Amino acid sequence: MKKNLILIMTLLFLLMQLSCERDEICLEEITPKLIIRFYNENNPNEFKSVPLLKVNIEGIDGDYSNETVTTLTDSIAIPLEVANNKTRFILTLQGNDIEGTEDNLDTIAVIYTQQDIFISRACGYKTVFNEAGASLVTDDDNWIKGLETKNDPLQIIDENAAHVKIYH
Repeated sequence: MKKNLILIMTLLFLLMQLSCERDEICLEEITPKLIIRFYNENNPNEFKSVPLLKVNIEGIDGDYSNETVTTLTDSIAIPLEVANNKTRFILTLQGNDIEGTEDNLDTIAVIYTQQDIFISRACGYKTVFNEAGASLVTDDDNWIKGLETKNDPLQIIDENAAHVKIYH
């Protein structure tokens, strides 16, 4: 009886070991964000920081809603909506109470097609954005003077380089 018990325990242990799956870690890139670099409108090859920039994304709650990105930045990374074929975001140049300036809001619209790509079981799917285009919604007081995309049509497949240049 003792031998049968040892044999059953050994078989159970072996079955448990065989049923275990190895851990998978996702090392692949995830869905890319839109990378925007800010440039000096008078010298297009020179980066120009934006003081007190605030970014709001229409329809997305979370990190970017009513949040100041940083006090001084010359580039930002913004997630695009995967549920829609367009994302509108508002870049706010915040005013200064000491200088008596008010907030200046400019809206950027990005339109694209989506392609879901299976990466692995650990990573799941990532979405890339093809045939993208970005445009500035003009108003009476734009602080953004110009906008240029890296390629036409723009493909957002990684975060290795800027996708959009904004001149101010």
